[in-house]
Amino acid sequence: MDWKRKKIAAACLTGILALMGSGCSGYLPLTAASGETQEAVQRTAGNRLEAVRQLGKLRIGISADYAPFAFEIPGEAGGIPYGGSDIELGSYIAQKLGVEAEFVEMDFETCMAAVEEGSVDLVLLGMLPKSGREEKMDFTEVYYKPGRQVLLIKESQKGKLSGLEDFEGKTVAAQYGSLQAQLVAEQLPASYLELTERASGAVLMLRLGTAAGAVLDEAMARKVMKERPELVVSNAELSCDAEGVVGGVIKGETELLTEINAAIEEVVEENLYVDWLDAANEQAMMLQTAIP
Repeated sequence: MDWKRKKIAAACLTGILALMGSGCSGYLPLTAASGETQEAVQRTAGNRLEAVRQLGKLRIGISADYAPFAFEIPGEAGGIPYGGSDIELGSYIAQKLGVEAEFVEMDFETCMAAVEEGSVDLVLLGMLPKSGREEKMDFTEVYYKPGRQVLLIKESQKGKLSGLEDFEGKTVAAQYGSLQAQLVAEQLPASYLELTERASGAVLMLRLGTAAGAVLDEAMARKVMKERPELVVSNAELSCDAEGVVGGVIKGETELLTEINAAIEEVVEENLYVDWLDAANEQAMMLQTAIP
């Protein structure tokens, strides 16, 4: 998508670490079985949970440029044109509420504004509960704790890029809006951070030699290395104490948040999210390897 590429190219560091107050428009109105519009239902319903059930849909904001959490599936005929562990989670939550999941695809900042203003009921963005975000939404319970974060490099550079200091003055690629981009900004301040639309874009930059390293979750890095044996994990250690990935719900909608958290609790107890994430990693890497 050209507009996404332009947005990423223009992004600055504050775009990673802070929220922007951009508004949202262009949402198609929902209609309940009774014929009432979404706005009418939300005005008369006692709370958002009641409105969701009357409408029969849970509107979920996603940014489908963040594999393996959410990504587009090219060439899919019908059905949901997205894949990813957050897509599976959203579908599961909607099922538990007895409604359909409607995924609304937007860029990261617009998603954040959408849940603040109530244009969506929930956002699932592979998001960390960073300071400042709680002013705009209520966080769900943690549904995934990120694993070890690593620097992927070319095997030929393993002896030269073995410590964080070795990346000084070099370009390091990471996906826009991600934990990995935040870690580069915080722990490699003397490096040049290059933001990419997808994690696969960071890997491609590394393969082409336009970046010295690409920061990935270790689980995804392992899958990349299976397909690209010329790439290895650097001995340079990145520290990560992220408390976990959460969703965002419209602020003050306690009843809706309680039901969503009940579904998340089941997902965590049954280890479903880890299974979905593993499958999403496989699918994302199959799509990535289609890039020449």
